[in-house]
Amino acid sequence: MKSSYNRHRDSVSSEMVLQSPLLVAFPWLVHGFTTRRGGVSHIASADANSDRNSHNDLNLGRVNWDSAQNVSENRKRLLAHLHAEEMQLVTLRQIHSDLIRVVDSSIPSTGDGLMTAVPGYLLSILVADCLPILLVDAKERVAAALHCGWRGTARRLAEKGVGLMRLLFGSQPRDLRAAIGPGIRVCCYNVGEDVKEEIEGQFLYARKLFVRRSKSHTSSEAKYTRLFTTYKTIEQSTNSPKLYLDLVLANIYQLCDAGLSRGRIYAEFPCTSCHPELFFSHRRDAGRTGRMMGVIGIREGTDSR
Repeated sequence: MKSSYNRHRDSVSSEMVLQSPLLVAFPWLVHGFTTRRGGVSHIASADANSDRNSHNDLNLGRVNWDSAQNVSENRKRLLAHLHAEEMQLVTLRQIHSDLIRVVDSSIPSTGDGLMTAVPGYLLSILVADCLPILLVDAKERVAAALHCGWRGTARRLAEKGVGLMRLLFGSQPRDLRAAIGPGIRVCCYNVGEDVKEEIEGQFLYARKLFVRRSKSHTSSEAKYTRLFTTYKTIEQSTNSPKLYLDLVLANIYQLCDAGLSRGRIYAEFPCTSCHPELFFSHRRDAGRTGRMMGVIGIREGTDSR
């Protein structure tokens, strides 16, 4: 399946929210992955001629370069864009853990996953390279948002999310859908040996998740990978200096191990690091960047099952 980004490259560059074709089929569901477009914040590019020196950044996180007033306005714009003004936006203080909090009548404060079967809550995950993963039980109407960086991935957060849905709500894998949002991809995600060792200590398939190359791809190289380089597994190449982690593939494997079929996992969004015109990236921008959101929730007043 081709990504909506690739199929609509000209129009998507101005979009505030990207959506998964697997999830838009459910009218009772609100979901999306924000870009950096459509806000009131401003973070200047190092390049004075860059079109990123405009005042329309949609920063949704509390960062030291932006004001609380801007962030509040950006969040209001997001809710309006999703026609979700009446929903309560739920955020967490994220700590790169495997803690998944269930939202019912109380609002949790800390963790890296949110889950609910209660209409009216819009669950959110803040990201700037880590993967936002959205889970839906289409039959029982349960929604979850997960923050999967490499630490959350190593702690099997996506797999545990499916397990918790099954335990608490009786979800069956055949009824689940997952969308892995924009994040840093293997073209750009250079990691150290410590990450490799931790991942290898958790997964039998770990060696399939790493490649070695002399450098990361430029944006042009990322678009036309086969013209510039061939990915090599660690078994094929051990002398190249840099190691890259395929975080997307790691979470696809986890979701499949948890029982989802590959056809019910959408993972075709582009790399955040490769697209400064569209995404914030903590890695690319050396920490001085904004935050995007993956959001999901159940609309109130929708038809019963």
